[in-house]
Amino acid sequence: MALKEIIEIVYSCLPDFPVTATASLSAAFSSSTEGGGGGEDRISALPDDLLRKVVSRLPVKDAARTDALSPRWRGLWRSTPLVLDDEHLLPYVPDSSDEDEDLLGDCTSLLVSAISGVLASHPGPFRRVHLGMNPLCRELYAAEEWLRLLAAKGVENLAFVSRPWPLEVPLPLSIFLCSSLRSLYLGAWKFPSTAGLPRGPDVFPHLQELGLCHTVMEGRDLEHVLACCPDLQILALIASSGFLSGPSRVRISSESVRCVVLWSSMADELALVDAPRLQRLILYAGQSGRTMKVQIGYAPELTVLGYLETATHVLVIGNTIIAAEETNVSPNAMVPSVKLLALKVNFRVAKEVKTLLSFLRCFPQVETLHVMSTGGESRGEDNPLNSTFWREIAAIECMESCLKKLVLDEFSGSANELGFLELAFGRAQVLQKAVVVLPDAGNYAMMARAMGKLVPLGSAEWATKEDCPLVVLAHSDPGDHVWSYHRASDLSLSDPFLGNPMQ
Repeated sequence: MALKEIIEIVYSCLPDFPVTATASLSAAFSSSTEGGGGGEDRISALPDDLLRKVVSRLPVKDAARTDALSPRWRGLWRSTPLVLDDEHLLPYVPDSSDEDEDLLGDCTSLLVSAISGVLASHPGPFRRVHLGMNPLCRELYAAEEWLRLLAAKGVENLAFVSRPWPLEVPLPLSIFLCSSLRSLYLGAWKFPSTAGLPRGPDVFPHLQELGLCHTVMEGRDLEHVLACCPDLQILALIASSGFLSGPSRVRISSESVRCVVLWSSMADELALVDAPRLQRLILYAGQSGRTMKVQIGYAPELTVLGYLETATHVLVIGNTIIAAEETNVSPNAMVPSVKLLALKVNFRVAKEVKTLLSFLRCFPQVETLHVMSTGGESRGEDNPLNSTFWREIAAIECMESCLKKLVLDEFSGSANELGFLELAFGRAQVLQKAVVVLPDAGNYAMMARAMGKLVPLGSAEWATKEDCPLVVLAHSDPGDHVWSYHRASDLSLSDPFLGNPMQ
């Protein structure tokens, strides 16, 4: 994965910052005389609580300067919980075609001094702090002091990203002093060894959201951190597809975690060992061609699962490995709690189609099924299925008795895609909506071919029932279905897969 892509991924997943660099403060004046000789400062007349809200929405430089507006504003910034994004403190750098290391060093020193000054002068608490625009590997002594100040002044939400690389820049141990944290996102650090460090619920007693982005980390250290977070709700391992980045074995044992996200991960194994409150497991964009074992142990409340990939994921439920030819799945190898399932399959590969059907048998209560076709239009059938295959498929419980909504994304019109749709329409007794999404609204020739192949489905008796419409959509541009970490981790959304309004 290219460095630029890693940076984009890391920064796209950071929590939205409540202040923009373009925010400004301007008072509304009204003329007190017809000649306009005077005016009234209406903002300063507001109560203190409202003025603090105004200050909290300003870039930190402007917020601190409000002290000089008038005696009315003096002290408001220091009595307002700090909101700091170091991007708002970046010094002006004139455009230059030549790289000037001395100028870069001067700018870095100015930025480090500015951050240190803000953190030292504000008494706290620190509501939200984003640090990541400065090359911390050159100023590691400052990072250590910053974390101590953040810990002492009650930081609640912290995003701390080391730039530029390399990855061996060690995260200061003082991160473990920040017991007031509610959300923590770390990027491009080497996580310290937890051997000998305090362990238990008093370390991060309030932490609810943890994002580890392109972070070098051992599996045992992740397990140590989970044991320190008694109230953790969301765990994300992001962009761990670089050399030595991220644990190779991810074992989830947590009494509290409700959502786990692995995005662009090189993990060899993900095991839900003991996750009694886990509701959502999201897997997206694993390393191409790399196999990962997905083991579902104790997760009785798991409701949302995907994307399971038929090409690279080895599904293990309990102690049972789900094989491609599996037609009789024992009750011990089923997860009846899953109601929303997302799968990726290359319909042009026979083994993947059979794996898809085996996976479906493991989730007998699925009500919403997303299937993303990954084969594309250009390739021929690698292992074509015989003409009777779809008619001879054994019963699939979820499809026949529970499935209410089916979404087939990236439909290209292959024979096996059509066979799967016919199977669903023919067997699903309670299907209420079927959505077929074409990959590119600008490719009119491809759309015409795909639409032509769907015509027989749309005219069939079981597809034209009033309670089961067949809806065909097309992505107007590639951004229509861009992956969104924020959507995937938002527990208020019932369906985190894709963003199409028809879904």
